[in-house]
Amino acid sequence: MITNSYSDFKFDTEKISAYVIDAQKTGKHAVVAYKSDGTSVPLKNCDVADVEFVAGAWRVQDKFKHKIENVRGKAFVIGEKLPHVEHTLFDFYRAYSVGENCYGKYKFEQPDFIVAKYFTKHGTYTAYGKTIEDARAYLGIKLYDEYQDIIHNAINTQKPKTK
Repeated sequence: MITNSYSDFKFDTEKISAYVIDAQKTGKHAVVAYKSDGTSVPLKNCDVADVEFVAGAWRVQDKFKHKIENVRGKAFVIGEKLPHVEHTLFDFYRAYSVGENCYGKYKFEQPDFIVAKYFTKHGTYTAYGKTIEDARAYLGIKLYDEYQDIIHNAINTQKPKTK
């Protein structure tokens, strides 16, 4: 069932109960569901899974056709890989923020962030920033936080020689 964070109903049971009551209304009391293109359709012609009650009205939710990736708590649609190669072995991608309104989720028209990814046998690590430099820095910090004990042990295996 589609859910919208702006929905007046936080539980499916509340939503279904209200939908059944409103979909049964006829004549001049018939309830409509508004669409993002400015038109409306009778609520009784909509599947309960396709509508949400937002800001006092039923609204048909737009279908979101993109895969959403969560990077550090922010939703993105990952775009094309950038042809940027460097010594870190990180891959960089254009990323589109995901927004939400009363008609559901939508992808920003233009990429507004860079996502850095580092693929390992332990999983994929990701971070984002406004620039490649920001994304690299945030991913480097994340990797250091995750592996600081290993890094510390590796660089402190020998005592420095004293004069």
